[in-house]
Formats: sequence, structure tokens, C-alpha cells
Amino acid sequence: MKKTEIILKEGYPFILTSGALFILSLLFGFSLFWQILFFALFAFFLYFFRNPARIPEDESPGAIISPSDGTIIEISEAISPITKKEAIKISIRLSIFDVHIQRAPISGEMSAREYIHGTFLSLNSEKASELNEQNRVLFQNEDTQIVVNQIAGFITRRIVMFRDLGPIKLAERYGMIMLGSQVDVYLPKNTIVKVTEFQKVYAGESLIGYVYEEN
Repeated sequence: MKKTEIILKEGYPFILTSGALFILSLLFGFSLFWQILFFALFAFFLYFFRNPARIPEDESPGAIISPSDGTIIEISEAISPITKKEAIKISIRLSIFDVHIQRAPISGEMSAREYIHGTFLSLNSEKASELNEQNRVLFQNEDTQIVVNQIAGFITRRIVMFRDLGPIKLAERYGMIMLGSQVDVYLPKNTIVKVTEFQKVYAGESLIGYVYEEN
């Protein structure tokens, strides 16, 4: 499914409700506090559900693009879900001000998916990556396999998929998490990582590594 709208339709219930409350607050003469509050909510939801276009900074063979906006909070070694192989794990934390749409890190196939019904611990908890509700997707092509894991937080409690498994292009939108969350990316062990901890990255745009690098 193509997601080309400027504002995601998933945000319409929030935007329309807050917009209607703002209009009612004007019509019925609510206090200035309520008028400002409803307008602030309306403006926030418009901003939160924005859907900007993105261009990958590198589309060469082997390039891996960030699947999510956010700040890299940890780079470590781990066993990848789905493939059960040793991997380099990059954890990306999203704030409520980040675009919450996830995109394909490589061109190829979305070939497997696991949805884990779990808890909704704060993402500051060490157990959150393991126990919280999450959606794992395997992306693969002739050269590599990459697993992207969307993890819901205490506030989030909803993960949305825009499309089914099948062929997918680099940086194509495939899903989103609502309101503050975390995305873990599991890269093959032979990846040359091009990002560092505490670096800001953007979905569909920022280069995070190469599976194969010349020289």
C-alpha cells in the first residue's frame, strides 16, 4: 500500500476530535484555558501524524538505511529474532516529536513477520525490549537478512502495519508505532556500521551501514 498522503489517515480520529473540541470551545464560550488546550492538541496531532517524503542518502548495493526516526541509544551484539543468528543490534528511541513511520532498510522482500503480544513497560526498563508488545519483520534480498522490531512503550500500545508481506523497495513505508516507542534493527555480523550511539537518524534517509564495503 502506498502512503502518499501529507497527513496519515491513522491520525484522522485524533485530529478531527481535537479540532471539533476546539471549535465547540469557541462556539460555547469555554474559558481561554480550554480553548488553548484543545487548539494545542489539534496542532500536536497534525504535527505527529505528518508523513514527509524521504530520499535515501545512499542507494548503492549493500547500503542499509535507517528504518526509523529517532536517537540511537545503544549498539550491541545480540541474537536476532526470527533468523536466530548472531547480529549487530542498533536500538533507536523515538520521542513524541519524531515521525513515527517505519520504512524498509533495504530493497527486497518482506518475507516473515512475528507479532508478540506483551506488556507495556516504560522503555527505560531493561526488560522492555524483551517483554513489551512488538512487531518483528524480516527484510531480505540476495545479499542479506535484516530484522526490524517495532516495540510499543507505556503510552504507545498500538503498532500499525500499512501492508502485507511481499516485495518492497528501499525506504518504502510499511508501518508505524503510536506516540513514543523504540525500534531495534538487527544487522548481519559482517555489516560495517556507519552510525554511533546518541546519533540522530531519519527513516528512509540516514545511512546506518554497509553489508559489503569496497576497499
